[in-house]
Amino acid sequence: MADAAEIEVDEAISGSEIEQSGADEPDEVIERGISELESEVGSLREALQEVRGELAKLRASVADLDVRVDGIQSQWTRHRDDLDDLQSEGHRILAEKYVGFVEQVLFGLARRALALTPQEDFGESLSRAVQRLCLEIFGRVQPSEARIRRIVKAKSSDALAAHVNNAFRQGIALLSEVNSMKDRPFWDFEFLEGEPMNAERQRVWGKSDPEAPVLYVVSPAYVAGGVRYCLQRVVTAQVP
Repeated sequence: MADAAEIEVDEAISGSEIEQSGADEPDEVIERGISELESEVGSLREALQEVRGELAKLRASVADLDVRVDGIQSQWTRHRDDLDDLQSEGHRILAEKYVGFVEQVLFGLARRALALTPQEDFGESLSRAVQRLCLEIFGRVQPSEARIRRIVKAKSSDALAAHVNNAFRQGIALLSEVNSMKDRPFWDFEFLEGEPMNAERQRVWGKSDPEAPVLYVVSPAYVAGGVRYCLQRVVTAQVP
């Protein structure tokens, strides 16, 4: 009888240990899984940071090459007399349309948007708004009307949305004309912050001081075949 009782006690203890082991094991597995995931996430973040750094270097390198190629083409075309006059005239006309679009349509849209809310520095806010609009339309592969609405803080149902739609349609039409040219132009946004304004590549926007260092580009230059048909519009320190 004593042996039978001991056996029952042993079985009860064994059963209790199994239950305890079964209760603890899932928690340990979960903790190990979380630890492994955290380690993998940390590794992925480090890898992503490295990729971003390499991408930034690559972009800087490409931008530098573009500037160099543009300079070489400019020097080369300066002495050519066999340029396609029809193409050149077409680019001049498109560059004029582009300037008018920026200075009238985009400037007007930005001004309407900012007039709806008080601004501490209206001139700076206006320049920045036009800058963002130019980046959206001429700096992206596929401009978006929705993003333009967000830039000027327009709701799809309010009166400002009609001006957004008009600017978007005119911008897309201009891009379509530009892209139809045999000698495809490009939009030159490149600049060096803090460098003096380069009169061959840039002109000031608004009340900027032409003798002061460049702070940012409002609208890009229109360049085709090594020829600058339109200079960058840049902001420097404002004239006191």
